[in-house]
Amino acid sequence: MNVFTRKICVKSFLVLIAAAALVCPHVPVLSAQDASQTDASAPSSVSLKRPDRKMGLIASLVVQLLAKEHYTKRQMDAAFSGEVFDEYLRILDPTRIFFLQEDIDMFAKSKDELARKAAAGDVQIAFDIFNLRSLRLAEYRDFARDFLSKPIRYDPNETYHIDREDAPWPKDVKEQHEIWAKRIKNELIVARMSDKAAEEEAKEAAEEKAKEGEAQEDGEAEKKDETPAPAASLLPPEKRVQKRVDQLSITVESMDPIDVLEGYLTAFANVCDPHSTYMSPATGEDFDIHISLNLSGIGAVLSSEDGYTKVVEVVQNGPADKEGTLRENDRIIAVAQEDGETVDVMDMPLSKVVTLIRGKEGSRVTLTILPARKGAQAAPEKVTITRGNVPMNESHAQSRIVEAKTADGQTKKIGVIDLPSFYIDFAAVRRGDEDYNSSGHDVLKILNEFADQRIDGLIVDLRSNGGGSLTEAVDLSGFFIPEGPIVQVKDKASTSVLRDNDRGQIAYVGPMLVLVNRYSASATEIFSAALKDYHRAVVVGDPHTHGKGSVQVVTDLNNYMLYIASERFDAGQLKLTNAKFYRINGESTQIKGVEADIPLPGFSETEETGERALRHALPYDTIRPARYTVYDGKYAVTPGLISELKAKSEARVAEDPVFKRLVADIALYEELQKNKDVALDFDKRWAEYEREKAIQKEQDKIYKADRNSSSSRKNRKDDGPDPYLDESVNIMLDMIQAFDKEEDAKS
Repeated sequence: MNVFTRKICVKSFLVLIAAAALVCPHVPVLSAQDASQTDASAPSSVSLKRPDRKMGLIASLVVQLLAKEHYTKRQMDAAFSGEVFDEYLRILDPTRIFFLQEDIDMFAKSKDELARKAAAGDVQIAFDIFNLRSLRLAEYRDFARDFLSKPIRYDPNETYHIDREDAPWPKDVKEQHEIWAKRIKNELIVARMSDKAAEEEAKEAAEEKAKEGEAQEDGEAEKKDETPAPAASLLPPEKRVQKRVDQLSITVESMDPIDVLEGYLTAFANVCDPHSTYMSPATGEDFDIHISLNLSGIGAVLSSEDGYTKVVEVVQNGPADKEGTLRENDRIIAVAQEDGETVDVMDMPLSKVVTLIRGKEGSRVTLTILPARKGAQAAPEKVTITRGNVPMNESHAQSRIVEAKTADGQTKKIGVIDLPSFYIDFAAVRRGDEDYNSSGHDVLKILNEFADQRIDGLIVDLRSNGGGSLTEAVDLSGFFIPEGPIVQVKDKASTSVLRDNDRGQIAYVGPMLVLVNRYSASATEIFSAALKDYHRAVVVGDPHTHGKGSVQVVTDLNNYMLYIASERFDAGQLKLTNAKFYRINGESTQIKGVEADIPLPGFSETEETGERALRHALPYDTIRPARYTVYDGKYAVTPGLISELKAKSEARVAEDPVFKRLVADIALYEELQKNKDVALDFDKRWAEYEREKAIQKEQDKIYKADRNSSSSRKNRKDDGPDPYLDESVNIMLDMIQAFDKEEDAKS
C-alpha cells in the first residue's frame, strides 16, 4: 500500500456520503472494507456526520434572525454566501493544508446558494465539506505515521512558511504532501528545541545554585543540590508528533453533528461581524467562557488562530498574571496536568483546549508555549500556573496614594484608582439590595476617602479593562462632570442618548488623568471618550484603545421552536450585534477606539490586536453630535495644556532607561515578526534562538538596573516596574504645576 497515493476521489466520496444518508438512520462509518470498493488504500476509519431535521430548523431560524435583527441588515445574497463559504473553509482548514484547489473548485459551484439553502433548512454542503476534511485528516495521520517511521532528511536550505492563512491551496496531492512533510519536520525541530532548551535552563539553574553555595560562609555544611531536574519527555520527538496528529483525528472523530452545524452557522454570524456567533446547546451551557473566552482556571483570554491557541490577553490579577510569564500573543502548543501526561493542542478546537486548561482551584497546569516576543524561531517554553479564580476583592476597584515631588520640590499626593472592569451585581439589584456590589459604589467610596486624604490629582487606571456594564460606565462618567450626555447608542431604527442627570453634582473636581492601553475596550472606551470630549481628563497610554464600539444581545432559540416546529427542543443560542456606540461628538469608537492625548511607546502598535485586526469588523463612521457643553472649570484640559504636557513627556521618555529598553524590545519584536519563514534545520534554528536569547539578556540588564529608580516604586505592591504608571504620575505632576501657574497668573 502506498500512502502517498490519494485515498479516494472527491466525487466518489460525495456519492458515498449521499448514499449513506439515504440508507442509514445513524451516523455511518466509512471503514477500510467499505472504501475498498472505491480505493483499496483508503484510511482505516472515518466517521461521516450528517444533519437531521432539527438542525435544518435551527439553520433556517439563525439565517432569518441574522437577516432581520443584525445591525448591518445584510442581504442574504450570492455575495454574502461567498463570504460564508470562505469563512467556513477558514474555520475548518485555517492553514490550508487539507483541501486541494480542486476540492475548493468543486464545492465553489454551490457557494452562491449557501444562504438560500440554509434559510430553507438545507445544510448538507456544510457536512459534505466537513466530512471531506475528516477524510483528509485521516490521510494526514497515515502520512505522518509513514513519514515518521523512516529516516528523515533535513536540508539546511529548506524553509517552511508558518503563516499559511492566505497561502494558495495545494494544487495537487504531490504539493500537499510536500507541505505536510515540511510541517512535520518543523514540529520535530520545535520538539527537539523544547527538549534542549529545558536542558540548558536546568544546567544554568544548577550553575547558579552552585555559585550561591560557594558564596556561603566557611564552615557551613554544604547543602545538597535540590534543583529539580527537568521533566524528561516520556516520548521521543517522533512519537510525540505522531501522538499529536492521532489526537487531532480522535478529537474530530468524536465531534457530534451539532458541532459541525455550530461551526457552519458561526461562519454565517461571523460574516455579519466578528462578535456575532451561534452557540450550540453545549456551548451555551458554558456561555461565560465563550462570550469572552475568559478562562477562570488561569485567567487568560484565548483565541484560535492558524491552528494555534493564542493568548489574546492575560487577565489582570489572575493566576497567569501573578505567575508573570504568559504574555499576549504567546501561542500554546501543549497542556499538561499536574503529574500528568502532556497533550499537544495544535489544531485542537478551542473548546477542547479550554477544557484541558481549566481545572480545580489550587491544582497546577503546565503550558508549553511559543513566546511571541521571540518570533518564529522561538524555542518552546514551559509555564506552570496554579489554577484559581480571581479573588473578588482584587477584581474590584483598588486604590492607593502615590507621593511624588514636582520639579520645584513640592510633595504632591496622587490618588490612583485601578478599575479592572465596570461591574455590577445584577442579581442583588433585582433582589432590591441597597448595598449591592458595583464599580460605581466602590469608586465613589474611594473618591470620598481621597477627599479626606486631600489628594492633589487623580489617575484612573483602565489598562486591560475589557468593559462590562454600560450603565456603570455612564454613572462613573457622571462622577466627574456636572451633567449631560455620555454616549449615543444607534440601532437599526433610531439613536438614543444615555445621560448623566445628577444636576451638577461632581464627586471629584481636581486634575484628572485616564490611563489606557490597546486592551481597554467597550464600556472603558465610553468612559474615556466622555471625559476626553468634555475636556475633563488627559488620556494617556497606547496610541488608541481596542476599538470595540458594538452592542451584542443573546437570543435563546428554544422558545422559537415551539412556533416553528410545534415542539420545544434545545436549539442553542444566537449572539448577534444589534447596535453601535457613538461618542457625544458623533464619532464611533468602532475600529478607531479612543486616541490617547499623550501616547507612550508600547508593543500594541506592532501587534495584530484590537478590533481592526478582526475579520468582518464593522466600519468606523460618524453620526450627528449630541448637544453638550464642554467643561470649563478650573481643571479643564485645553488643547494648549495637552501640547505642553505631551512635549515634556516625550522629552522625559526619550531619556528614561526603562523606556529605552522598551523601545529596543519593540524594535527587536518588529524584526522577529517580519520573518514568517523558518529554517528546517535544527542547527540554524538553535543558533537563531541563542542570538535572540543573548539580546534579551542584555536588555534585561538595563531593565534590572533601573527597576528601583522609579519615583513611585516604594508605593507599589508588586516587584516589577510599571513605567506607564510612573510616567502618568510625572504627567500629573506637570499638570498640577500648570494649573497652579495659571491660578497664580489670575491672582
